[in-house]
Amino acid sequence: MDKIEKFLRSLSRKERASLTSVLGNIRILNISHYDVKPLKGYKGLFRLRKGRIRVVFSKSARGGRVVNIAFRKDIYKNI
Repeated sequence: MDKIEKFLRSLSRKERASLTSVLGNIRILNISHYDVKPLKGYKGLFRLRKGRIRVVFSKSARGGRVVNIAFRKDIYKNI
């Protein structure tokens, strides 16, 4: 089990359902209606904010790829 899957299992059912739809939108890069900003100091990485949870991802021609997902206090320690 990877760290993204493990994190999703630790969430409540409501948060997990919300993040599952967000992750699907990242894969197809349908992210215009989310709070997305480039990460300073990391070329090609972006962060998406969904409440207290942050998703770090990269963009490519084939779509988005999630690098890490965690709570705000922990996300930037493990990039």
